[in-house]
Amino acid sequence: MKTMLLTLIAVLFCIGGAFAQSNQGILEKIDNIRAPGKTFTFNLKVTVHTPEKEQVTELFVRTKDSKKSLVFYKSPASEKGKIMLMVDDNMWIYMPGNRRPIRISPQQQILGRVSNADVARVVFNLDYRVDSVKNGRIDNKDALSISLKARTAGAAYSSIDVWAEKETYRLMKADFFALSGSLLKTTHYRGYETILDAERPTILEVRDSMKKDEYTVMEYSNMKVEETPETHFQSTYMERLSSR
Repeated sequence: MKTMLLTLIAVLFCIGGAFAQSNQGILEKIDNIRAPGKTFTFNLKVTVHTPEKEQVTELFVRTKDSKKSLVFYKSPASEKGKIMLMVDDNMWIYMPGNRRPIRISPQQQILGRVSNADVARVVFNLDYRVDSVKNGRIDNKDALSISLKARTAGAAYSSIDVWAEKETYRLMKADFFALSGSLLKTTHYRGYETILDAERPTILEVRDSMKKDEYTVMEYSNMKVEETPETHFQSTYMERLSSR
């Protein structure tokens, strides 16, 4: 009897592990659509729309091994020369004229409802694990509703609810939540184009949950698989990069 019980426990453990692996595999398929690999570069234009004005910021981003990112500010002129560095969930910003970079938080908002991590990190699976996967419908399409939970306290959001097309795993929408459980923002993924042999979203529209008349648009372009030297992803190297 004891042997049978131990066998049953082992079987249930294996089944649970298989389901978890399968769910995490779904998230990886979604991430593979957004990112063409672990090491690549892209341009990013962020436009903050408010009733009073539009604020445009242009960035150039280098990623390496998925978990390392360098963000170079290209415009406006007042921001040019600034650099953000993200390694795992640690972040720094370097401002021209300063001797040393400053530690910052991935959660900090920099442009509208866009956080530091939104700019520096393209994939979900590094910072979040899959809590559940359900079938649903959105925009008259069969979809997967995926609940993500933060892996570490350094993640930008406590949880994220993601919707992706069931057949293609293309991202459609994501809701981002604070530690309190309150909804911070909703992002819609649009402008799918064939880039590096896959259909990838080029436009992300970010809607603030509180300020209904404000929104932010993130436009991705010029995505390339391109190496960046390992030495560049060090906080002590940021001043040298800024002067280039």
